[in-house]
Amino acid sequence: MPSIRLLAAALASARANYTLPRLHPRAPLSYREQELRYAQHHMYVDVKHKLLYCAVPKVACTEFMRLFFRLKGENQNQRWKGDPHFRQDKPLFNKIMNVTTATALMNDPTWTKFAFWRDPAERLLSAYLDKFANGKRYSTGSYAVRIFKDKHMNFSGFVDAVASKNKIRGKPDGLHPNTNPHWRPQRFMCNMEKFLPAYNFVGSFDHLGDHAEKLLRALGLWEAYGAAGWTKALKRTVVDKIKGAVGGGDDGGRMFQKNAAWHQTTKMKPENHDLYTPELLAKVRRAYAMDYEMFDAVGFGGDEPASGANWGDAKYAGRQTMGGFDRAFKDDHGVRAWS
Repeated sequence: MPSIRLLAAALASARANYTLPRLHPRAPLSYREQELRYAQHHMYVDVKHKLLYCAVPKVACTEFMRLFFRLKGENQNQRWKGDPHFRQDKPLFNKIMNVTTATALMNDPTWTKFAFWRDPAERLLSAYLDKFANGKRYSTGSYAVRIFKDKHMNFSGFVDAVASKNKIRGKPDGLHPNTNPHWRPQRFMCNMEKFLPAYNFVGSFDHLGDHAEKLLRALGLWEAYGAAGWTKALKRTVVDKIKGAVGGGDDGGRMFQKNAAWHQTTKMKPENHDLYTPELLAKVRRAYAMDYEMFDAVGFGGDEPASGANWGDAKYAGRQTMGGFDRAFKDDHGVRAWS
């Protein structure tokens, strides 16, 4: 059996040797004015590094926003100044691009366009825990009242409300593109349904740290922007120094190191899995059917990043994606969530 050290070395080698596919959309993609406005709050651009990012709420978008500020030249200490969501100098797509330049960018294979996706059931649970159960930025009552007129909404009520209040008119299932971004289907973020063929990197929340490192290494940006400075500087004890404690020292830890650990230990505790019943999971499956169809179409959900190259290709039709939450549910209950 290979040692942990050998496995770690193999993973490091895989991350270092990953290369980004360069996609040429099968048909030219063009922006319309309303599409540019629709994407305005969720697309980030770094012209110097030819990098475009589709930010999906509840899929580590805050950390990627901070990355774009670092790419602009801010040092690691500035990374801790304020919440990037509320800064007025965000490098947003619609601030930098017009219809002509946006269209040219989406058809330019020398630009890297990337997104990260997450199992819709896990993402919806994360939104509930953040905005209703454990909300810090928004008080539980005010956010619940503003969205659903209910101060004391439990998770079952939240799922029912999302599934019933955000339907596409005339359709029994499926959510509207203009529903709240924290639980809007990922297929509708950044006009993804139309522009996915231009995205050459789609990372998974299940492999967040690994996929982020692969992306930045392929772009030659890992050592400068991802390898250090992502946790607040910690005072190390003598014992910590001897043990080589990760995340301490003046330069902090790797990108997503703290983020991923926090999600694993806090957000996705087994007792939080128990908020779901098979009936609620089936309801989420129906509501987010278009997301799962998109995942299947591009081969998303494995250990490696996906891309939009297969969007519209029939070869993945009918493949059942099993996301991280689905695997956890199977482990806890002995059955697949989407049986």
